[in-house]
Amino acid sequence: MTKLTVLHPTGLPPKVTGRGLAPPLEALAGKTVFLVDVGFENSDTFMTELQGWFRQHEPNVRTNVVRWRNQHAPDPDLCNRIRAEGDAAILGVGT
Repeated sequence: MTKLTVLHPTGLPPKVTGRGLAPPLEALAGKTVFLVDVGFENSDTFMTELQGWFRQHEPNVRTNVVRWRNQHAPDPDLCNRIRAEGDAAILGVGT
C-alpha cells in the first residue's frame, strides 16, 4: 500500500477592509483622466485604445496613459501624481 501526503490548498487570505468607490464626477468635460495600465497582459493595449476612444468621442477630456510599477504592490508615487494632476482614474486589467 502506497501512502500519499495531501496538502490543503486553501491558505489564509489577508484581512481586507473595503473603502468604497470614489464619488463620481458630475461631468468629464475639461477634466484630466489617468488611464492606468496595471501591468496585466494587454492592459497597455486596452488603455491606448481607450485613449483613442476619448480623443474621438470626448475631445475635451484630457487623458494620460500611465503604468503601475508593480501589479502586486501599491504604487504611492503614481497615486500621488494622479491626486495632484488628475480628476479621475480608470484602471485597466487587460484581457
